[in-house]
This record gives sequence, structure tokens and C-alpha cells, in this order.
Amino acid sequence: MTVGNTQSQRLLSLDALRGVALFGILFVNLFSFGADSIAWTTSADRSVWLIKHILFESKFWGLYSVLFGISFHLFMQSSRFSYFALGRRLAVLFLFGVVHALIFEGDILMLYAELAVLLWLVHRLPSGVLLALIAGLCVSFPLGHYFHSDRDADPQPESIIEAKHWLTEDQADDIHVNGTLGEIIQSHASYLPERFWADYQYPDSGFLVLGFFLIGYLFARRGALRQIHGSFVHQPGYAAGCWLLGVALMAIEQTALHASGYSAFSESLAGPAVTLLGDVVYVTATLLLTAAWFLTVQICVDRQVFPGGLELLARAGRMSLTLYLMQTLIFTTIFYGYGLGKAYQLGPLQVLLLAIGIYAAQLIFASLWLRWFRIGPLEWIWRMGTHARPEPIRRDEDKG
Repeated sequence: MTVGNTQSQRLLSLDALRGVALFGILFVNLFSFGADSIAWTTSADRSVWLIKHILFESKFWGLYSVLFGISFHLFMQSSRFSYFALGRRLAVLFLFGVVHALIFEGDILMLYAELAVLLWLVHRLPSGVLLALIAGLCVSFPLGHYFHSDRDADPQPESIIEAKHWLTEDQADDIHVNGTLGEIIQSHASYLPERFWADYQYPDSGFLVLGFFLIGYLFARRGALRQIHGSFVHQPGYAAGCWLLGVALMAIEQTALHASGYSAFSESLAGPAVTLLGDVVYVTATLLLTAAWFLTVQICVDRQVFPGGLELLARAGRMSLTLYLMQTLIFTTIFYGYGLGKAYQLGPLQVLLLAIGIYAAQLIFASLWLRWFRIGPLEWIWRMGTHARPEPIRRDEDKG
């Protein structure tokens, strides 16, 4: 394998991973508008919910965060790097996040910009210290939840009848259904800026995101990106082991622990010891399944499995910022009252079909866009903001 081929595979795999992560994030975000309710009781709906919870929830912000840490290292190693450029890069990302958060409260861009500053503060620490920091960040959620069990989590409905009643109330009372765009923006503005430390008792806490940043950064800093293709790490057995163990742990979380009243996100009715065990199981499964997704895409790139599909995913990955924000514009128009007003009316199966439809359209859009342009439109703005100079966007423009 030549050096050029290795470089090409590395870039393809990172772009394809971003493309995969885009779908996972979209799929999970769509559940924010009622599809997570137990009111959806058909076997198809419950199966889709389980797939989302076991294979997607937390795993895809985890994957995207690992990729952010890798990209952070690559940017710092690039010929155009300077600390001024880094500062501008994070400032532009933060501004994108502010605008996004005014529309959708599930924004991650502000969080990423803030945590990237912390990543920069610790990035020169020895690998052993960073590993210890990663471990501490990963246990911050279980320990935080253990010592602060009353975390103001949403209560769980006591029955399916109550869950259906809550959906009806949400349709009638939620500002996203009944409010104007201005009212929604005003409501969301009260939560700005992102307070990454405020949700430390939850499995999607800012501290955990920083831990995943560091995993990706340390992975890249130690040169693993140059070695993974064709190396002993890059074997199907490692991916299969992560899949099997991760799914097994999630099955335990959904059977034994759930039967005891445990819940990772909503109010946990289990005792402190069971809740602590459940949180440790959930975090461990998230780490394993994030690694499984990462290794599986690497294997597909290395062995040229479905090369056409990988290229489609990679094109989406090259426009991940544009497509991420475009997803929000699409599904908020579908769910919010100033659009189609479908919030709290779609169950898991319908949400899955919607996610597939939106993502398929985005794959087509990205493929067409990149025929004529080098990068996505928001990536172009981000790059100009980073380097404080005009940048070419059309393929027929000079790079200089």
C-alpha cells in the first residue's frame, strides 16, 4: 500500500464517518418531538425505539465528538495553523451555534466551541495524564448522578394511558407547536450561552463530550490514523467484539436494570446502587458501540466494501456543518407550529422513515453540490472566518 493510498483512505474514512454520524444525529434528534414516549405501542414502533436507544442514542454524538478531537489535532498540525486562526475558528463555530440554538435547543456547536477551548488548554499534557483525565470525565456522569440523584429529570409516565395524555397536552401547550418563530427564539435565548457544566448528571453531559474529544485527539496525536489501515488493530474481530459486548451491555440495561426502575435520561426510580451500576453500564456500552461504528467504517474503507456508498457518505461528511444545520431547518419546519405542526404526532417508525427521507435527499444534494464546489457553503464561510481571507469555493477557481 502506497503512502498516497493510505492518505486517501484516511481522508475517505474520516469523511465517511462524519457522513454516518450525520444520519445518527438526525435520527436521534427527531425523537425530541414526542417519538420517545411509551405511548407508541406497536411492535414496529417499539422495535425502532430499541434500535435507536441501543445502537444510536449517545453513540453518535460520541462518534462525532471523537472525530472533532481528531480534526482538532489535524488542524493544529496543518501548515495554516496559528493560535489566532484557532481562536477565529472557534469563534465562528460558536456564532453558528448561537444562531442554531435560537431555533433548536439540541444544538451542539456552541458546546463544541466552548469545550475546544478546554481541549486546547490540556492538549500538551502527557498521554498518561490525558488518559487519566479521560477516565475521570467518563465517570463524571455516573458519580454525578449518584451524588445528585434529584437532578430535575423529567418524570416517567406511570402508564401508557398517561403517556398518551401527556402527548395530547404537549400538542396543546408546547411553544414549538403554538408559538411564533419570534416567541420560540425568545424562549431559547434564555438558555444562552451553553453551560457545559450544568448537566453533569446526564449521559450527554459536556464533561463526557470533552472526554470523547480527548479520545479522538489522543488517538490522532499518537499517530494511530497513519497506522490503522491494514494494522492489527484494524481487524474485524475487534469491531465484532465491540459490537457484541456493547449490545450485550445495552440489553442488560434494557432488561434487568430497566425492570428495577433504572433510566439513564429520565427520572430513575431504582435505588442509588442500581442507578450507579446502570450508569456505568450505559457509559461503557456507549464507548464500546462508538468504537464499533468507528472500526466498522474503517474496515469498509480498507476492504473497499460498497465503495460507491462510502463515497456518497464521504461527500456528505465533507459538508457536515452545512447538512447538520440544514437538517434542523427541515425538521423544525415539519414539527413547529409555524410550519406543518407535526410535533408529538409522529411515532418511532414514522420518525425513522422521515430520517431516511431527509438524509437521502441530503446525500443527493451533497453529491450535486460537490460537482461544482470544493466545500459546503457554511464550511466555506467557516474557513474564511478561520483564516481571515477570501477562499475559493468553485472548482474552477484558482486555489491561490
